[in-house]
Amino acid sequence: MGISPIEYRPWKGERTAQNLRLYVIARSVWRQKVKSTGVIVLLILGFLFVHTISLIFIIIVPHERAEASDMNSYLGGGMFAIFAMLLAAVVTSDLISEDFANNSFVLYFSRALKVRDYLVGKTAGALLVMSILCAFPPILVALVSMATQSGSDYWYSLGILGRTALIGLIVTVFFVPFGLMISSFTKRKSYAAVGTFMSFFVLAIVSGVFSEFERAWRLLSPIDALSFLSSWVLGEGVPDYVDEGVLVVIVASLILVPAAVVYLRVTRQVVGK
Repeated sequence: MGISPIEYRPWKGERTAQNLRLYVIARSVWRQKVKSTGVIVLLILGFLFVHTISLIFIIIVPHERAEASDMNSYLGGGMFAIFAMLLAAVVTSDLISEDFANNSFVLYFSRALKVRDYLVGKTAGALLVMSILCAFPPILVALVSMATQSGSDYWYSLGILGRTALIGLIVTVFFVPFGLMISSFTKRKSYAAVGTFMSFFVLAIVSGVFSEFERAWRLLSPIDALSFLSSWVLGEGVPDYVDEGVLVVIVASLILVPAAVVYLRVTRQVVGK
């Protein structure tokens, strides 16, 4: 009985579209995180202590229009940013660290997947989870404020709605790149989660110490920076020692610099350096 030689037979299927691969990664992150106990607990607490209280206040207190001061107290008081920071630490903790730990990069990049596409998929999944707490609830609160206002100045209220949505978007994005960066420096998700939180906590401590000599150092604290940004966007004004240009640079740097670092880290891992 003869032995049939193994011959190469070309695959006749269709290649998966690049954008579909991003969708698969983002969907995987989304499904994993919405089932996570830690994420669920933080979402419940965040809704209770940040959004629900403000929503009840908006409903029961008479108002002629959506007021910038109300939205600023709601979004710029610090509690909103703190819960966003905690949620980002939990959500991003294992997004890259576990891929380092179990060598999942071999599977990810065995296909024609670029580092950019890998990070976009991971980031998109994280941002979807963050938006549950940071993006959609502020819009809802602003809409309820418009729906229950006694005056007719809806044009002004619509402007407040737009500014509120912008703040929610900024906070949604703000902590994710930093969390991904910390996750790319370790193979343990617990270290990544604690490292993300402690990094921001240390910045807040350093800010508090130096602000005793120069109050402008408060901008170094991510919580204070987001609080000032909220006041500025809503037109409530910022303290005299806050330079709006410096504020924008600091907020942008805390987003762009970590994003660049995590890109370089993953690139080096892919090429085996």
